Amino acid sequence: MPPIKPAAADEFVFHGTRMRIHLRTPQTGGAYGLIEMWHPPAVGPALHVHPRGPESFLILQGRYTFTRDGETIVAEAGTSVAVPAGVAHRYQVGSAGGHAIVICPPGLEDYFEQVAERSAAVPLALGSEFTLAGEHGQEFLERGDHWS
Repeated sequence: MPPIKPAAADEFVFHGTRMRIHLRTPQTGGAYGLIEMWHPPAVGPALHVHPRGPESFLILQGRYTFTRDGETIVAEAGTSVAVPAGVAHRYQVGSAGGHAIVICPPGLEDYFEQVAERSAAVPLALGSEFTLAGEHGQEFLERGDHWS
């Protein structure tokens, strides 16, 4: 397979986080997606799980505080964090923002992209977002503290 360069359409903003999809799930034979993320300060998702596959993070810049299965992990530039499939986790980006490469479970990139598209003009209701998440293999375990 030849090298793949992301198209301009593969970059979007999701809850203030700029995302660039480098590999989509079909390009990896259904195994995973590969996303580069530039996070603003002090954001992160609500506690959630990915039943379809693991999620891994390579922190390129900034400081991230992860909660993985009840354990707190502080990750700075050069640190990798792996989250097995089905394990509850969340993260919070530090006060300087951050930059990370994320290997995500199959189809998760579509969730990010669809939420970004649907909320471009008007914010998407949290319930609608969580429904989309479920359709793409992400289950939220709490309803508050999501990307704020």
